[in-house]
Amino acid sequence: MELRHLRYFIAVAEELHFGRAALRLNIVQPALTAQIKSLEQLIGVTLLERTKRRVELTDAGHQLLLESLNALGQIDIAIETVKDVAEGITGTLRLGYGANAAATGVIPADVRRFKANWPTVNVELKEMAGSEVSTALVKGEIDVGYAAATSITAQDALHIRLIGAWPWMVSVSDDHPLAEAKSATFEDIARDRLAVYAEAEGRLDMSSLMAAVPNLTPHRVHQSSHIVNLMTYVATGLAVAFVPAPIAKLAFPGVRFLTVDGSMPDLQMNMLWPKRTTSPVVRNFLASVEQ
Repeated sequence: MELRHLRYFIAVAEELHFGRAALRLNIVQPALTAQIKSLEQLIGVTLLERTKRRVELTDAGHQLLLESLNALGQIDIAIETVKDVAEGITGTLRLGYGANAAATGVIPADVRRFKANWPTVNVELKEMAGSEVSTALVKGEIDVGYAAATSITAQDALHIRLIGAWPWMVSVSDDHPLAEAKSATFEDIARDRLAVYAEAEGRLDMSSLMAAVPNLTPHRVHQSSHIVNLMTYVATGLAVAFVPAPIAKLAFPGVRFLTVDGSMPDLQMNMLWPKRTTSPVVRNFLASVEQ
């Protein structure tokens, strides 16, 4: 049985007239009659009662009409769905990012812009260690990643686009001697304990930043894998912390943010995606964030 058998049968069943059905299908009546007979032989049941004056559906014919309409409707839906997926109208976009990427505020802006253009695409957000973003892309676990420049590996397999750079600030408790100051030097905090972001397995994500702080030694460092816990160290006065400037907008209670007087490289954030990707959803996402 072929789809044309069902389409021909539906036309006859709805018109209850071979001549009108043939005109509707743009074929000659003898060919249509032959196709209906062929369908009945394939199924092994009589679908139509024919007389010289009229055509009527048998009970089996009524049921086949319902089933045929449903089947062709599902096929039409399937075809439209496939077309939507091919054009990136539907599908899933998996975004992976580290804590610093989330803090910059770039991801929410990118997702909102993308969803405004492609509202039927499902977006999944996957937070992970910054150093794991590149690996997740290569393994196909995410589609697009955000990572600091110092965290990127497997560069030959990835497209890398710089999306922004932010200065670092030093955060102190609101009763710290520097709390009322607008800026601080490395020397100003040389005697303070330092809280730094470390990934869940304990790998420091800010080694270059730590190296810029004079007289820093490991026993004076508190490690935290969560920004809220990092700010808790600061608010309690147990440590000071260097954070990207966007963190200051979160206004953590008991914490003051000071600009840094001294040479410190900006936090550079990149968007990454596999060179081998053919996903139309990724293509549409990249186009939308360029707007």
